[in-house]
Amino acid sequence: MRRVVVVVPELLGEPSILRQRLPSLQRMAEMGRLFKLAATPVVETPEALYLGLRPDEGQLRQGPLTISALGADPPPRSTHFHLSLLSFTDDVAAEVAPRGKQAGPAVDPAELREILGLAKKLNSKNLTIVGGEDLDHGLVWENVGDLHTSMPTELVGNSVRRNLPEGDGEVLLRRFIDDSINLLSEIELNQRRIGEELPPLNLLWPWGEGVRLPVPNLALRRGEPAMVLSTSLRLQGLARLAGYRHAPIRDYGAGLNTRLSKIAEVCLGESVSIVVVEAIQDFRSREMMEEADWFVRELESKLLQPLFDEALLRQTHVSFLAPGVQGGLGASFATRDSNANSYPFDERALEEKSLGSSTLWEAVIQGLA
Repeated sequence: MRRVVVVVPELLGEPSILRQRLPSLQRMAEMGRLFKLAATPVVETPEALYLGLRPDEGQLRQGPLTISALGADPPPRSTHFHLSLLSFTDDVAAEVAPRGKQAGPAVDPAELREILGLAKKLNSKNLTIVGGEDLDHGLVWENVGDLHTSMPTELVGNSVRRNLPEGDGEVLLRRFIDDSINLLSEIELNQRRIGEELPPLNLLWPWGEGVRLPVPNLALRRGEPAMVLSTSLRLQGLARLAGYRHAPIRDYGAGLNTRLSKIAEVCLGESVSIVVVEAIQDFRSREMMEEADWFVRELESKLLQPLFDEALLRQTHVSFLAPGVQGGLGASFATRDSNANSYPFDERALEEKSLGSSTLWEAVIQGLA
């Protein structure tokens, strides 16, 4: 039997975007099994729960997840960082492209190749850049120690000098940051960008430091691999460590441009797949409710409907999970299910005491079983 698990964090909430005509979702809830999800626990790596790992499994910092996603396997005793490409002017850091302002790549691919080619000059005996895509890269320090770095969200708009790394290895990392500014600020590419009133690409910022910790091999634990589809670099890195395949992120778009029909097509060609759609969570955090309202209709018609139609005809089990920090809902449907549930798949069902409940990770495991 084909199994598909679709996870959409923070789908429920106020204002509601589910109290509209979503026929496939409502039929799945009526004919299948509807249940409540316990509140999602606050953990370092919530993505682990999406794979069906317990809250004490698969908890890694941003750096190790990024390095894994980029396909690198550094020596065991090494510290991994996420390396962000930022802009530096008069000791103040800025984003190269403010979030949500740009639909395509934040950096022209030719400019990025030039920046990364120059950045390799910053590699040393103990520091190695791992190239990624767009603004997201990795850095490996072949040592370990007690270290603190600032996230870009803490740095942007503030003094770089006041937020430099502190602790073991700080001298090496501070020199790396200074050298990136000195190397990149004077190149013709950045002088041209400044002349065009674009932010220069002249600051490489390491953050999210951590070591690679053991992650259960889910392909061995469950007896078969799964395909994971998401737009998350973090989830891509974790899936690789867990023995799962992750589809290429760039093939499936992001935000309003998420290629939901293509995701459905891939799922219908796989035996086991996990889809994580974080766009609505992002829309809610930015109070873009009109976009969220439109996107949930697209999600229903282009992803859920093809999966539900397939489950009506063939041996297919579909689980749709909408977790949240305040609790959530799940629905599962398999071929020939014919339950008579009368509760809607929206916030009103959370008040129904007769509905069963599950944790998110248990619901994922059940959906894959």
